[in-house]
Amino acid sequence: MPSRIGTAGGVVLGLTVSVGGLLSPRLGHLADDATSLRMALTLLIAMPVLSRLLFRGLDAPWMAGRPVRA
Repeated sequence: MPSRIGTAGGVVLGLTVSVGGLLSPRLGHLADDATSLRMALTLLIAMPVLSRLLFRGLDAPWMAGRPVRA
């Protein structure tokens, strides 16, 4: 979908909201029953950091072949 940036953005945003809606009750269960609120909030803080570490090496398609800036 490189020529349809709006459609790609809508699909990604829709999937993100859907997954968040599916996972939020599980996170609430984790905070209420399984562990503590502190653990659940720690996981919420750690998720973006983990995502950044996992996906920092990916290049955007329009950046292919360009030198990497430090």
